[in-house]
Order: sequence, then structure tokens, then C-alpha cells
Amino acid sequence: MRKTLAGPLIGCAAYALLGGAGLAPEAHRLAAVLACTVWWWMTEALPLPVAGLIASSLCVALGVAPAKKVMASYGDPVIFLFIGSFWIAESMSVHGLDRRLAGRLLSWRCVNASPRRLLIGVGLLAALISMWVSNTAATAMLLPVVLGVLETLPEPARDPRLESRLLLMLSFAASVGGLGTPVGTPPNLIGIGMLRNLAGVDISFARWCALALPITAATLVFIGAVLSHGIPRPAGWDRLETALRERRARMGPWSRGELNTALAFVVVVALWLGAPGLPEGTSALLAAGLLFVLPLSDGRPTLSWQQAARADWGTILLFGAGMSLGGLLFDTKLAETLGAWVVGALGLSSPLGIAALASALALVVSELASNTASANVTVPVALALAKAAGVAPRFPALAATMTASFGFLLPVSTPPNALVYGTGRVPLREMMRFGLLLDAFGLLAVLAGLSLYG
Repeated sequence: MRKTLAGPLIGCAAYALLGGAGLAPEAHRLAAVLACTVWWWMTEALPLPVAGLIASSLCVALGVAPAKKVMASYGDPVIFLFIGSFWIAESMSVHGLDRRLAGRLLSWRCVNASPRRLLIGVGLLAALISMWVSNTAATAMLLPVVLGVLETLPEPARDPRLESRLLLMLSFAASVGGLGTPVGTPPNLIGIGMLRNLAGVDISFARWCALALPITAATLVFIGAVLSHGIPRPAGWDRLETALRERRARMGPWSRGELNTALAFVVVVALWLGAPGLPEGTSALLAAGLLFVLPLSDGRPTLSWQQAARADWGTILLFGAGMSLGGLLFDTKLAETLGAWVVGALGLSSPLGIAALASALALVVSELASNTASANVTVPVALALAKAAGVAPRFPALAATMTASFGFLLPVSTPPNALVYGTGRVPLREMMRFGLLLDAFGLLAVLAGLSLYG
């Protein structure tokens, strides 16, 4: 309750402090709403979507902009990309396609032949899945599989270091893998949407992948090298392959639901990559619509509406709120004023310097709040800084967007961290030590990758 009540007090303080800044009345009131909202997001005093909805409502009530303008972002085309992706992910979970793919990969000899290969295999699997579903869902679906692998190990082969590092690999790789595609994690879509709506820069699905996949690959290599260092092959390791093969055999043949979901998944990826003129949201809805048409063996649809309704509507509403507040930042000239002040105070003038500042801010915020909240806060700041310095906005905004998906220092930094820490097998010191290394590498990888791409 105290954190919740502190939000309006912080908003009032911001309103008073900016009284002599020469802001327009709408910008002055928006600054107060933003200060309150950012506090709520960072402290999670309120559910993030609720805080966003309250912020949008306050903007209307305080006369920042008309309701039609404030609420328009909740119908942004990217919203429907979220919806279609969530429906396909839900169908994968309902019919066990995700678990089948995980079990199949882990049963391969080339993956389970040694602790190092197992670490790398789990990391690649988590990254590949999180490119298409949320990092939280990817971790949640693979955590029972990884724990099962650890329990399968005979007593002589069990090593606490292997247990903790395997779980950290799952957590870190699931978060990093989300960078690879626009639909992998909400910050990607937030950054793409804000660049299009606020800066007139359109990033296609293929273009994003060309930018992000090399950064993702480099980061995964770094994670694998660091976490697998110093892990010996324990005695009794050969029994693991047999146990994993038996686990895979118990799954039985493919079901109709798995086949239908795999078809929808192949269709949406083909449309995203092969039909650049078709909006990504439309492609996602067309492919997801197949799940309501294709029947199961008993005549029921592959995905029922009751199952589809379990989609993460909170993230969808939070995205709409972030887009709405970001647009108002520019419409009221608040972003331009604050950006000019920061650029002048720090003497920044190059795209790399502004991108580095925006990325560092996104990284710090993502340690304390969700990566979605971090992107909502820092991408508009990056755009404002670029505009104030007179540089192209793409580099700073993309750097802030991608770095928002990092932040691995604490269990509260990201849901995958919290999930693996909750098993009791990951010491906090281990998470902080490796998380700090990954944060530093990620910041440098994003800046270097985007710089080299030009």
C-alpha cells in the first residue's frame, strides 16, 4: 500500500519541480503522470497492465489529450501480432508439442554426450523456443524437463555446480533467445512499434532477424563458454542417454493436435519471411485462425476459445499503455524538452554515445523492473535523445530495445531467473556472478553488433 500511495506523491513532486521548466500545460501534467507510472512499474506496486491503464485514464481525465487519441494505441496493428502469437504458443502448450520437441532434442547423443554438450543443448533449445513464445513460457515448459534430466543422473554423476549452471543456462538462454525474432519478447514489438509510430522507421520481420540473430548467437556462445568452464564429466554419465531415450519413447506417436499446431506454426513463419508486404499481425491471425478450423480426432477444434482466452492479455494491455504514453511524450513536446536537457548536460552528439546512454539506462531499469516496463520507459527516452542531438533515431532506439531484454543479476530481474532460483538449486551468488558477466557482455554485444551492421 505504501508503494502504491508513493506513486501519486512522486507525481505531485515532479509536477512541482518542473513548474518553471517552461513546459506546455499538457506536457507538465503528462510529466506528473509519467513519474507516478514509472514508479509503479519499477516497484510493481500495482500490476503492470493496471498501472498502464490508470495512466492512460489519468491522461484523459487531466486533459493531456482526448480519449480517442490516448486509447488509439490499444488498437495498434502490433497488438494483433501479440494475439496471434499467444494463441499459437497456447496451442503448443495444450497439445504438448513444446515438450515433444524438447524431449527429442535432449535424447540425441550429440547433445547428452557430455556435461558441456548438455549445457549447450539446453541453451540452444531454450533460445529456439523463446524466439516464438515468451521467455517465461519457454522456461516454464523446459524446467520440468531439465529437472527430470538432473533426477535421471545416477548419484555418482550428480554435481551441484552442474545443476546450478544447467538451470542458469536455461534461464539466461530463454531470455537471450527472445531477441532473435520480433515476436520473441514484448520489448521487441514495443521498440518496433515506437520506431514506426514515433519516428517513421519501419523494421520488417526479416530485417529484425538480420540485426538480432548475430547478437543472439554471439551471446549464447559466450554464455555456453562461461557456464561450461570447469565442469568435468562425472562417473556414471553414460546412463543418462538411455534414460532420456526411454523418456522420449513414452511420449508415443504424434497426435492430431500436435500436427495441426505444427502446421499453423510453419504457415505463420512462412508468411512472416515470405510475404513482407503482408502485415505481421495479419499473418499471425491468419495462421492462428487455422487452429480454430482444423479439427482434432474427435471433431473439436485444435484450440477452443476457452483455451485461447488464457492468452497473456495483461502484456497486450501493457503494450498498448506504453505505446500510448510514448506517443503523448512526443505530441506534447515533453520528450523533446527533456532530451535536449540531457544531451546538453552530458555533451552527447554521436549516435554511439546516445545509444550507449540509452542502453545503459535500459539495462539498469531491467534489473529492477520487467523488461517490458524497461522498454516502455527507455525507448521513448532514446528517441527523444536522438531527436535532441539531431541524429538518426534507429540506432539508439534499437539499442535500448535489445538491451532491455538483458538484466540477469537478481532473481527479480526477469521471470526465468525467478523460476530457476525457486528450485533451490541455484545459489544467489552464482546467479549474480554470471549475471553480471552476461549484462556487461550483452551491452557491448548490442552496441558492437548494431555498429558493425551500420
